[in-house]
Amino acid sequence: MLDTVFLQVLNMSYTASYVILAVLLVRLLLRKAPKGFSYALWSAVLFRLVCPWSFESAFSLLSIGGRTTEQFQPFPEQFVTMGTVRSNIGTNEAGVISTPVFPAPKEPLFENIFTLIWLIGIAALTTYSVVMLLKLKKQLKGAVHDTENIYLTTNLTTPFVMGAIWPKIYLPLSLSETEKRYILLHEQTHIRRFDHLIKLVSFFLLCVHWFNPLVWVAFFLSGRDMEMSCDETVIKKLGSDVKKEYSSSLLSLATGR
Repeated sequence: MLDTVFLQVLNMSYTASYVILAVLLVRLLLRKAPKGFSYALWSAVLFRLVCPWSFESAFSLLSIGGRTTEQFQPFPEQFVTMGTVRSNIGTNEAGVISTPVFPAPKEPLFENIFTLIWLIGIAALTTYSVVMLLKLKKQLKGAVHDTENIYLTTNLTTPFVMGAIWPKIYLPLSLSETEKRYILLHEQTHIRRFDHLIKLVSFFLLCVHWFNPLVWVAFFLSGRDMEMSCDETVIKKLGSDVKKEYSSSLLSLATGR
């Protein structure tokens, strides 16, 4: 059962690699364009990593040259093992191979060593993220409620959003009023765009496709494009005249991290 799931993940990861390479190329060509374009391109990668089905069209990247998505998938639908072969063939009294009439044995959870390695990788990343989350929550015990969903803390130097359904914004207590205004608007923009949920889904997909180095590249670059497109949105809202002050606020937090 898990072998079949792993093979499906392999095929999704393989076809998604073509999309990631295409996004990297387009992203390079659009390096001077607004980062919102680059950020939007990663949605195609997200779709390919999470969806095993594809919608073919004349303009589809994966149908170039007349090749369908299935032809881009190099892995079979299931691993072929000796147990699979023995359960599907048999011989009669004359020694002729025939289809067995007895029911096939119950399929084991998994038989392939690569499936086990894949599961160990997922477990390792999940365990690491849970440990870091518990460590972070321990640091936030002394956080002071400011207003609405905003909390101030002296134990951290980097602002962030925590929570999926009811996200909370945590800000360093050392921020000046100007820095607080800019950084708070930045984090609120993330929440309005559901970036915190997209980041959570992206990390989940990274855990599933951890064996693909291109997925790691896509995860970090999409995170960078997310931040820069958010900065562009904030500056557009405040006006270009605050660009210097806003950049200085981000720089002061980066150097104090």
